[in-house]
Amino acid sequence: MSRSGRPGREVRCGLCGHRFDPSALACHAECPLGAHCTLICCPNCGYQVVDAGRTFLGRLLARLLRTRPEPAPGPVRLREPGEPRETIPLSHVLPGREVEIVSLRDLPGPRASRLAAFGIVPGSRVEVLQRRPTPVIRVGETEIALGPEVLERIQVTPPEPKRDRATA
Repeated sequence: MSRSGRPGREVRCGLCGHRFDPSALACHAECPLGAHCTLICCPNCGYQVVDAGRTFLGRLLARLLRTRPEPAPGPVRLREPGEPRETIPLSHVLPGREVEIVSLRDLPGPRASRLAAFGIVPGSRVEVLQRRPTPVIRVGETEIALGPEVLERIQVTPPEPKRDRATA
C-alpha cells in the first residue's frame, strides 16, 4: 500500500490497487490492540500492511529521511596555486578510468616502498581495470592486484567524466 494517511487522505492497496481512506475503516473493531494497532487493512482484498506513520520507528525514520532543499549550485571556483587538490580514494574509481595519484595516506614504510617499486607514487597515472573480485590496477604496462584496504589509502584526483565517442 502506498503512503498511510491521516484522516481524509487516500491510500492505494499494493496488492489489488483499490483506493480507500484508512481513517474510515472499521477493520480494527475486533482487534485486541484497538487504537494501538498499526495495521491498515484493504477493505477490498483484506491485504494488511503496517502503517509506518503510526509506529515509533516509522515516525523517526520519516523525520530523519525528510528531504531538505539543496542549495543552488554556486559559480565554479578555480583552485588557487598551492591550494590542496580535491581527492578521492582509489577504491571509489570505476573500472576503465585513469586517474593521477596525489598521495599515499597512512601506509607503513615497507608497503609504501613496495608500491613505489611498481611505480605507484604521487604524480603517476594509474588505470583501474577491475574492482571485483580482486581490485586490479595498471601502472604503465604493469598490472597489479591490490587489497581494498590499500586502495582506500591511495588518494587520487577525481576522474574526468567519460565521454561517448559520438558526442566528443
